[in-house]
Amino acid sequence: MPEFILIIAGEDSGDIIGEEFVKTAVEQGFEAVGTGGANMQRAGLKTVANFEDMAVNGFFDVLKKLPKLFFIKRTLQKNLKDENCKSLICIDYPGMNLPLMKLAKKINKPVFYIAPPQIWAWKKNRGKYFKNVYAGVFFQFEKDIYKGWGAKAFFVRHPCLSNSKVCDEFKDKVLFLPGSRLGQLKRNLSKYISIAESVENAVFVASRKELFDFLNKKLCGKFPVVLRERRTSFEGAKAAFCMPGTAVLETFMAGIPTIAIAVIDPLTYIMGKLFLKTKYLTLPNIISGKEVVPEHITCSLFERRPTKPSPAKRSF
Repeated sequence: MPEFILIIAGEDSGDIIGEEFVKTAVEQGFEAVGTGGANMQRAGLKTVANFEDMAVNGFFDVLKKLPKLFFIKRTLQKNLKDENCKSLICIDYPGMNLPLMKLAKKINKPVFYIAPPQIWAWKKNRGKYFKNVYAGVFFQFEKDIYKGWGAKAFFVRHPCLSNSKVCDEFKDKVLFLPGSRLGQLKRNLSKYISIAESVENAVFVASRKELFDFLNKKLCGKFPVVLRERRTSFEGAKAAFCMPGTAVLETFMAGIPTIAIAVIDPLTYIMGKLFLKTKYLTLPNIISGKEVVPEHITCSLFERRPTKPSPAKRSF
């Protein structure tokens, strides 16, 4: 195998961020090898694992996929140890990327960690592993925190700020984004449907083909489903209901009234209650220091399926 850069993303937001890094590696004459979705693959990534197997959210989802995740981890470790691997680029996804980063440091290979863990909210001591690691962050408060741990922190342009085309299918619609990972989407779906039944012009948005097919099957034509293309803006929508994550930041920055809604598996919910260090989950609220985006986070144990559609339709 020729010289290559190992690039690891495990979810849709990381796939969007990773696209430019894959392009840069290829332009510099390296092969780009690793894990990523459609965006990174279009840019030239040679994948070594199924991206869908990595899309997990919460402790319960991880437990269900442990054998596959262990296999992926061993595959990535083998690639990292290859003498032709010249550096490692980690993108978010700390459960997989932190152990790989530690291994890369041990065998003296350069590490670039883009969108590193949110140590201000959870597991602060992870910061100690970032000494002398290049950490690409989006906000000043992140840079200050990581520099405090000895990281070589630098700014990366957030994909939300990139030029995007406007999608006519979003104009004057109320958008529902129940999650970019299948397990997450399944937990959220009943709640999102019950809300969609009470509003006008509801549209569900899928971030990739697998989720698009799943939503179409489950919704049975009751609501339209749009497969969002890369670099597509939410501009023009009336309102948005989103799973906390990158989508909330995107809709908020587009000036769309946004509500963050999530149904969390019991184990993750309990762990969050015990150890989460921030008052809020969404970045607009964390950055603002106040609730500019309403957050409604519940445990799946306390959620019941709606019995019948609501007769009232709300117009935003």
